[in-house]
Amino acid sequence: MLAFVTLLAPVFLSAQSSRTAKLLKKADAYFVNHKYAEAEDIYQQVIADEPTNRHVAQRLAKIRQNYRDYEQALRWYQAAAKIDPNSNDTLYLFIGDMYKRLNKYAEARVAYNEFMKRHREMNDAYYKRAEVEILGCDYAERAKRRKHLYEVKEMPTLNTKAGGYAPSILDQRQASKFLVISSFRKLPGKRNKKYEYTGEQSFSDLYRAEIINDTSFGRVEPMPAPINTKFNDGSATFSIDGMTMYFATANGTSSGLGSVIYEARYNPLKKAWNKPVPVKGIGGYREAVVDTRGKTARVPCFDSQPELARDGRTMFFVSDREGGQGGMDIWYAKKQGSGWTPPVNMGSTINTPFNEASPAIDSAGHILFFASNGHLGFGGYDLFEVEGDLEEFTWGLPMNLGADLNTTADELEPYLLHSDSIFYYTTDRNGGAGGYDLYIAYKQDTLQRVPEVIVPEVPRKKPAQVSVQGLIRDKDSKQPIPFATAILYRITDENTIVPLDTFKTDQSARYNFPLELNAQYKVLGNAPEYFANEVEVSTVGIEKDTELERNVDIQLERIIIGNEIVLQNVYYDFDEYFIRTDAVIELNRLVKILVQNPNITIQLGSHTDSNGGDEYNRSLSDNRAKSCVRYLVESGISPSRISWNGYGESLPLVYPELTDEDEQANRRTEFRVMSIDYAQRPR
Repeated sequence: MLAFVTLLAPVFLSAQSSRTAKLLKKADAYFVNHKYAEAEDIYQQVIADEPTNRHVAQRLAKIRQNYRDYEQALRWYQAAAKIDPNSNDTLYLFIGDMYKRLNKYAEARVAYNEFMKRHREMNDAYYKRAEVEILGCDYAERAKRRKHLYEVKEMPTLNTKAGGYAPSILDQRQASKFLVISSFRKLPGKRNKKYEYTGEQSFSDLYRAEIINDTSFGRVEPMPAPINTKFNDGSATFSIDGMTMYFATANGTSSGLGSVIYEARYNPLKKAWNKPVPVKGIGGYREAVVDTRGKTARVPCFDSQPELARDGRTMFFVSDREGGQGGMDIWYAKKQGSGWTPPVNMGSTINTPFNEASPAIDSAGHILFFASNGHLGFGGYDLFEVEGDLEEFTWGLPMNLGADLNTTADELEPYLLHSDSIFYYTTDRNGGAGGYDLYIAYKQDTLQRVPEVIVPEVPRKKPAQVSVQGLIRDKDSKQPIPFATAILYRITDENTIVPLDTFKTDQSARYNFPLELNAQYKVLGNAPEYFANEVEVSTVGIEKDTELERNVDIQLERIIIGNEIVLQNVYYDFDEYFIRTDAVIELNRLVKILVQNPNITIQLGSHTDSNGGDEYNRSLSDNRAKSCVRYLVESGISPSRISWNGYGESLPLVYPELTDEDEQANRRTEFRVMSIDYAQRPR
């Protein structure tokens, strides 16, 4: 996928003033950390000094788009394209998106076609998205000419300038019945710091209003303590008896990009909610860029929008965790004891390479409603339904719920009142009181539903014949490695790896595997005296070609026995030997090397800085090496494949040590391959 951040031309950088360069660096740091208000103020200063700065114009467009100011976002995207028409082809994709948001489908088509003409990767996610968006323009124009399926009304007693979204109902039988919503209105006694990610004047909280009837409510008040926190809280769902509540909270970051699903139980004796705790088994992590230099770290996923089915045993939710189709996906988990099973992705029929959101299941468990900006629609998020079975967990083809329910704005978060005939939902369409407002939709029973199929009608044709082939090469010399081995694995929806086939190459070093459509694969290459390596291959979205071959070379690095390989991030705190959190990623890389190369044995070597005596440092480094060995063994590596040594301060990387950074660099762990015939040894 193409990165949004693009590099400024060197000639432009040299022309920048020192002041402008400092401002730009500061603004980019704010932008990467999603502090858009501060970033926008500085970008405006830079663009005033440098009107032809395409990078800044594109960043201003992105900020305005995030604030849902689509007219200004379009103006800045067009400005960026005018400054340098050939710098970034995705600008034309974004321009098409803004035109579509503004209900200008003809202009949107022109922009999408311009993007497709310029974009070279005809099978990547961006190109596929442009195709879907053009079909969506055609669909929207047809759908608007049909009779509408729903009558839609605003809920003015609930909507304010601060907005309201994610409706649900809390029914505790003997107590009052409440509509619970999320809102950015200012909570009494809570600090009202601006939520920069969306431009809201406050962070979101959960509120409730007593239900008089479907459209009449009592006074809106915050959910009682201890539900709301100082960060973003929202998207509540309740068990059928109203005694258990699930909701999402931004996990300690003002950006709200990491989110955790919490559970709270109601104490009927105290008539109060117990302290919320994270739901067991659901929380996830992913790799993310955390600074302007491209540094990545393992961060909490955005796990949000929980939906508890009436059986109380199935929870749907939205996450950007690894193993999905791309963007935000819908996942589900099953109740297991006091926790939940590992989450499972809903698959590529429902999830797309873009974003799906706000799942809602009907009382019978036969219709799943959700929002998506990756299926054919009017623009932004549209609401869809898909028929299936909650017990068998089989689902059909999603169908757009049509106009006037869906518009070029976002439609999200349906809450079903009476099966699929009446529901509340959220939209930011024009005419509302705030950014996101609450509406109620009534299905018009007198109309005969003719669902719109979300894929274009095309003549039947022979399925594409897909194969992956390539050479296994030496990483340094680029020469083919004859008589190597390639192993094909299937990556399942649960993100597990299943071996399918093995290919022994001949003198040519070429492998070849036939593949199925709409599947994810991994090809592992191996050869004697080389480290194994792997590549991932996807056939998702391949449908236009009757025959397609993908040449994928696998490059292997030669094993040099005794050669030191530094584990880049296995450092230690002063006078300590425990494994730090930032070392886990690198140790997992070593675990992967040992799993992929079961014939090698290694020796770990740990080192200290020069503080302390020789004997003390030798003992400390020995303990550091042992802690790494313990981690590898606990990860399933046989201890007979691992030896270790503590070198103390005898082999420094940096000498003399003049700074704290020098000392940190010397507190390190390395490994070296000691043999490559472990599998041949008698056991």
